[in-house]
Amino acid sequence: MICIILFTSLTAASTFQKTLIDITKKEDINQDYTHTVFAGVAASQSCTPCHNWSLNMFDTYMSGLYDFEYAIMICFDKEGLPLNYDAIYWALNYSVDQFPSTFFDGDFKKIKGDDIEQLPGILDECGNRTVANITANITAYLIDNATFNISINIENNEDFQYDGYIRTFITEIVSRYETPLEEPFNFGFLDFAFDESISIGAGQTYTDNIIWDGNEHEDAHGDNFGDLKANNIQMTLVVYNNSNGYTDETAKTYIPNNQPNKAINPSPENGEIDVRPDVDLAWNCTDPDGDELFYDIYLGTTNPPPLFASNISENYFDPGLLEFQATYYWYILSDDHRGGTNQSEIWNFTTKNNYIPEIPSKPHGPPKGDAGEELEYVTTTFEPDGDDLYYWFDWDNGYNSGWVGPFKSNEIANATYTWPEGGDYTISVKAKDEYGYESKWSEGFSVHINEPVLEIDNISGGLFKLSADINNIGDGEAKNVDWNIKLSSGIIILGRETSGTFASILTEDKEYIQSKVIIGLGQTKITIDANVDYGHSGSITIDAFLLGFIIIIK
Repeated sequence: MICIILFTSLTAASTFQKTLIDITKKEDINQDYTHTVFAGVAASQSCTPCHNWSLNMFDTYMSGLYDFEYAIMICFDKEGLPLNYDAIYWALNYSVDQFPSTFFDGDFKKIKGDDIEQLPGILDECGNRTVANITANITAYLIDNATFNISINIENNEDFQYDGYIRTFITEIVSRYETPLEEPFNFGFLDFAFDESISIGAGQTYTDNIIWDGNEHEDAHGDNFGDLKANNIQMTLVVYNNSNGYTDETAKTYIPNNQPNKAINPSPENGEIDVRPDVDLAWNCTDPDGDELFYDIYLGTTNPPPLFASNISENYFDPGLLEFQATYYWYILSDDHRGGTNQSEIWNFTTKNNYIPEIPSKPHGPPKGDAGEELEYVTTTFEPDGDDLYYWFDWDNGYNSGWVGPFKSNEIANATYTWPEGGDYTISVKAKDEYGYESKWSEGFSVHINEPVLEIDNISGGLFKLSADINNIGDGEAKNVDWNIKLSSGIIILGRETSGTFASILTEDKEYIQSKVIIGLGQTKITIDANVDYGHSGSITIDAFLLGFIIIIK
């Protein structure tokens, strides 16, 4: 039975992105057949001979030597599982027991396997047989993405009633399904649009119409056909005679690709002036087939402009910073990547002139402060173009604020700084606009920063303990003063290190410090440190002699 044939290999293709084939380039048919022959090919993705047969059928078809249409009915996937139930039922109707098997004009003739030698003779034999005098026609057009309006009419030119059966094969010229050699089948079957019996009175015409939506039809894997696109779809109407099951007529329609619409609604508007040089380009564009669009952007100061960017997937683009006071020409070439392109009109716009910001005002803020204290300074300036502004404050000690902002024109700009050391400084500031154009430096603003200066004196020894004074001889308050007394040599039994902290030592003030009990023997060095985060710390190292609990300062 057909269901157990060639169940090998790996997986089936569920989506596709193949190179399109333009079947309009098919050679003109030079055979005068009584009708257009139809061939149905039973195939499987796991069937290696099906690969060669698919190629041979397509090459023969494109040669134009024979008047025939065909569809490859891909029944099973690469794992041997059902791929398309309609294809399977079609194959069962012909008792298929081998892949590939090709049935011509119903089952008037057939080829089992991939013997290409038989193909020409069978096509000629089918094409020259006597058939009923009927005429078939099919038309279709794309309504929306993967949705088609399909109409058929069949004229009975006989003087008696015609009884028959019709099927409309929807095929992908380049199929989403691959052969075992990972090449796509051609004219791979998806679904039947019409599958019904007909009776046509003598001299009468049968007509029918259907809206076929690929989103509502699927393969045996549950993948629908909502991704169908124009330029890759052929619909083939086949009329079978009830008396013998043979084909009396075949008609086809090819769904051509429609080119994209022209891009419209440019931004900036055509002819617009005083455009910012950092403008983003934007436009609107649609495709009548619902295809995804890609854009080539032509932009420059010459008309016509040169190619600036290609294959852009969005309908907007940032060209970077353009020149000031220049007229730019631009247009969009829309491409659906299915052979359709369309060029917009050539638009133009002119960028605005640019004026550098005026010199910022002299910075203003505290004229003095303490080292370690955060101070704030402000300035402002006017920007003739109304551009956003950034400010750079120079703190006169090798450091700066970097560019701070943005600020509007005439808006007060501020920056803060903490001087780590005291001294006299002159703050200056400059401005730049959003395009990088800088002003000159402002007038300087003088600032004096106070700082503490710590000095250690009045070091005294004696019995058990060492003492000293920490003096602040600077002009700024010393905050969070950490002090330490450390003996670094000799035999130290007790009191090797003593430390403490003062919250503050005011200017021209001092604090008394004293060690823990010290007991030792011999020569030693004593280091006394007084440290502050901002300002000048103090440190001194002296020699001393320890005699038990007696501390002798040298």
